[in-house]
Amino acid sequence: MTAIPDVQANDPLRLWRGVVLPEWLDYNGHMTEHRYLQVFGESSDALYGFLGVDFERAEEGAYYTLETHIRHRAEAKVDSRLWSETEILGYDEKRLHLFHRLYNSSGDLLATGEHLSIHVKASAAAPASTWMLQKIRQIFDNQTKLPLPEGIGSVLKKKLSNSRC
Repeated sequence: MTAIPDVQANDPLRLWRGVVLPEWLDYNGHMTEHRYLQVFGESSDALYGFLGVDFERAEEGAYYTLETHIRHRAEAKVDSRLWSETEILGYDEKRLHLFHRLYNSSGDLLATGEHLSIHVKASAAAPASTWMLQKIRQIFDNQTKLPLPEGIGSVLKKKLSNSRC
């Protein structure tokens, strides 16, 4: 198995960065709720790309979200610089249980997102490739010493064969 670059043992992955745009604001001048889902979707896509999903050929194998649970913790305002951390909490040959944390440049936790995704080929659930599962296993194994995030599983109750919760 080849090592994954930029993956440190016992650390969440930092694969996504962004900025709150003016069109992301709600009537109170804060980042509106559906943009948190967008950011977590982009964070998931960053992980999938890191795992080797080719978005131009997604019919050959990609992940799609089955369930999501978002917890809003603090406000984000226009021009706030954001970054996310991603953990793999569990997996099997077809599913990934992900957890994202969204922070601002001051390190304030803004939101968390817990997601269950399924691997799909040609519009049907299918196992991920062996090499992709090896990458997933390496990340999962590197993150097993991380403490379990607060509030996980309150909505997503599916147990996977490889799971930290």
